[in-house]
Amino acid sequence: MSGTGSRNSASSGFTLVEVVIALTVVAILAGLAVPAIDSVQKERIAREPVNALALMAREVRLRAMKEQRPYQIVFDREGFRASRFFQPYGGAEEFEELQLQLEQLEQQQAIIDASAARGIPTGNVEEDFRREELEAGLRYSAAYEVDPSILCSLRIWNEPDWISLTGGEFRRWIFQPSGMCEPMSVRMENEGSFFEVTFHPLTADIQSERSWVE
Repeated sequence: MSGTGSRNSASSGFTLVEVVIALTVVAILAGLAVPAIDSVQKERIAREPVNALALMAREVRLRAMKEQRPYQIVFDREGFRASRFFQPYGGAEEFEELQLQLEQLEQQQAIIDASAARGIPTGNVEEDFRREELEAGLRYSAAYEVDPSILCSLRIWNEPDWISLTGGEFRRWIFQPSGMCEPMSVRMENEGSFFEVTFHPLTADIQSERSWVE
């Protein structure tokens, strides 16, 4: 009886060879999974600014059509920003002025709200402020800061070559009240990944895409 029990116990367990084989298989699968996870992470980092730009372009186009006023997305080494299109020949300083105007509007709004909370009539002050705010179209301002590890390049329809934004380059992407925009392509590159997208001039949607991730 004791001999039979011993044989049953041995047959129900694992031999050393089986354990080694199982551990080897687990190690191989883990080794295959790590590069795959790293590749997905690189793709996510490189695609994120592309997705953010596509969403911003859609919003800007809708605003331009709704308000029947031109809008813009500007690119520099820090990333890209969107606002109403004010000065055809303005540069980066235009957005510094815009930010200052936005802060002034917020201060004016805070004063109006505080006065209303205390029962102080604002009268025509609030009405004038609302009208000026609507006319100026300053309330909308969006920005996306591109990770410094990502190299961003542009090619707008009238540019013969790709323009790298690593230096002091400043480029505009204009959206007309008709909903049309300038044809433009964008590249986002970092270590081990590459994305190039072209936007459709009629819809501002992504028309074509090329990408690879190591």
